[in-house]
Amino acid sequence: MSEVIPFLPKAQAKAALAAEMAKGKTKAKGAKVPDKKAKAFAKSAEKAAQANALWERPNLLAMCRKLAGTDMAAGILLHHILYVWRNRDHKLQRKLPGWPCDQWLAHSRDGWAVASGLSSTELARRALPRLKNYCSEFLMIRAMGHGPAKKLWISVDEIALQEHISGSAAMPWDMFYAALNGIGPGHEKQPANAYAKA
Repeated sequence: MSEVIPFLPKAQAKAALAAEMAKGKTKAKGAKVPDKKAKAFAKSAEKAAQANALWERPNLLAMCRKLAGTDMAAGILLHHILYVWRNRDHKLQRKLPGWPCDQWLAHSRDGWAVASGLSSTELARRALPRLKNYCSEFLMIRAMGHGPAKKLWISVDEIALQEHISGSAAMPWDMFYAALNGIGPGHEKQPANAYAKA
């Protein structure tokens, strides 16, 4: 005759079952990752963070926009100028007094506009005036010729550009980003006019 096993009350049965299942296991709070695995995880996490930081850092277009005083059209034109400057083998040779570089790129205004993806008006009224204002330390822009042969000659002083990027006068990225988002001096909220017509 088989032995009769008494049934446990529900609470005791659950506790007994949990105790059996927990044998040979550790609780999550008390669990400890082995040192070798912990070092491997930390190393891979650090490597992933470094790779992420490379992708999240400002690219050349962002740098150009910052150099051009936050204006997008001027930043796009500067980006195109630097791209062509650094990738074109043959440049015009001409020495100007007071300018260290004797190499130049020359295209018509329409040529610069089309290649940059800007309209002629954006180039003339926005991009060029801002580049002349904000980038004159490392960028020389001259109109050469007359009539239909008139061209914009542009020269880049790479040494002055690097000094401008890393110098103390350069705007820090956090201030630049705040300015893009309308935060900081000149962007203060004005009190609402209760008497203004809706």
